[in-house]
Amino acid sequence: MFDDLFKKHGKVVFIRNDQKSSVAEMDDDAESLAFAVAMAKIANDVKAADIKVLFVKPLVYWTRFFIIATAFSRPQIGAIRTKMADLAEEKFGKVPNGDLKPNSWTLLDFGDVVVHIFLPPQREFYNLEEFYGNATSIELPFEDEKPFR
Repeated sequence: MFDDLFKKHGKVVFIRNDQKSSVAEMDDDAESLAFAVAMAKIANDVKAADIKVLFVKPLVYWTRFFIIATAFSRPQIGAIRTKMADLAEEKFGKVPNGDLKPNSWTLLDFGDVVVHIFLPPQREFYNLEEFYGNATSIELPFEDEKPFR
């Protein structure tokens, strides 16, 4: 089937003319990373656990970073969601698409960063870290902070 198309049109069927330079792409990645770390810090401040930031751009075409975090109740999910949405709008001018009320898996889509907040059973069941196992894990500057006791 493809052999006929290749003979007729050649190996390149579609060429994008709107591609950014590699420098512009790196700038966008850095901006998205700063945003992702700020959102992960909010999850940490609201006592979410096992927070991961994954660079998934090489694996998916529709976003650059995933944030994956575990919350232990729906009110906690709601608090994380609200604080993230508030900071994103105030500091970065971004408004999330996604769940408006906390569910057992709540998603906030900021375009370049997608936040997944799970209750423990759903996090274990969906196991996004394994599904996106080839993604690059980003070391967070607050990972070594000890929780308040």
